[in-house]
Amino acid sequence: MDLKNTIVDLIDSKKEGDYWDFKEKWYDNRADLLHDIICLANNRVGRDAYIIIGVEDKTFNIKGIQNDLNRKNQQNVIDFLKSKNFCGGIRPDIEVRTINILSDEIDVLVIKNSFDTPYFLLEDYRDRTELVRKYSIYTRVGDTNTPKDGIADIDQIEYLWKKRFLLTESPIKRIFDSLKDKENWDERYVKGETIYYYKYNPEYTLVVEEEEDDLYPEFYSMVMINKNQSYLNLNIKYYGTIVFQCQLTYLDGARLLVPTPNWGFIRELERDRTQGAYKYYIYNSDTERLLNFFFDETIDEQEYAKNRFDEVVLYFESNNQRKDFESYISSIKDDVNREIDEEIKKLDYIKCTKDAETNYMRTHIAIGIVLNKYLEKYIVELT
Repeated sequence: MDLKNTIVDLIDSKKEGDYWDFKEKWYDNRADLLHDIICLANNRVGRDAYIIIGVEDKTFNIKGIQNDLNRKNQQNVIDFLKSKNFCGGIRPDIEVRTINILSDEIDVLVIKNSFDTPYFLLEDYRDRTELVRKYSIYTRVGDTNTPKDGIADIDQIEYLWKKRFLLTESPIKRIFDSLKDKENWDERYVKGETIYYYKYNPEYTLVVEEEEDDLYPEFYSMVMINKNQSYLNLNIKYYGTIVFQCQLTYLDGARLLVPTPNWGFIRELERDRTQGAYKYYIYNSDTERLLNFFFDETIDEQEYAKNRFDEVVLYFESNNQRKDFESYISSIKDDVNREIDEEIKKLDYIKCTKDAETNYMRTHIAIGIVLNKYLEKYIVELT
């Protein structure tokens, strides 16, 4: 859904740019394909890049690629890149996606954003008259690629090397990117605080401390085997300066530690005090990265608790997808409300000390379960 909207917007812009290029047909010359992939992998805007195939690059009219004899699939392109001698053996990460616009199919070669720049070859690659040269660092400026017989300007090359060493990013961005390297974070317990620090940059620290306030329990704690939960505060520090704060929740008797998810609201699902509310994460957001950092899939008890948690919490690719999904649910509210009411009846095992609290918990859990079901259906229908 989001990719299609992005591509439609780029087509409507009627121009090419720093991270997108139009091709009427799939490449007949493989050196041209390799050169374009390298240029866009070395783009300087720090985002995924797109080669949009099936759109004429001067008129921007949609031509489609249904009858293209040179058409390639994702595995074709991956195998082609694997056969090339890239510096360090690190190759651009790509994906081939097909989207439908009216009656035409368009292929989108997505070149994933990476900190492994600059990409360049250690051996020349030639296809007929076209040559991609070894050691040459290519990039893209505006709508123009570095020529095959040329090399990027020194300031552009300097930027790409800085990107590799994360020197183009803010401290908070570098900290969150380093969370993916979980095995190189160490943990210490000091005076009531759990402190995590990154081995290669010990100035990056995560400080977890217990929260004294007795807050209202989260509804997702009620789907755990052990209903006990506790709150903690997380301070992320750079050289001792707090650059990020959030609340954490220990679930299932401290087996699972999660950053508190965001609240979303669909008014058409409102009941009692719930306001049609649900909890969600956005993939690759700060909180979702923290969720993955604290989760250890090798521990069976954690994995089981996480599966229970995921049954009632939603995950979206982006905020745009979340908003579109909410509109979709609002358009079929009668069916969704009917299923929520049926799900509430199945949750008679959820009991609290007060009836109002019991109803609150059951309703939120039911909303989460039903919305997850519809989210899966929604995604399938759009692919």
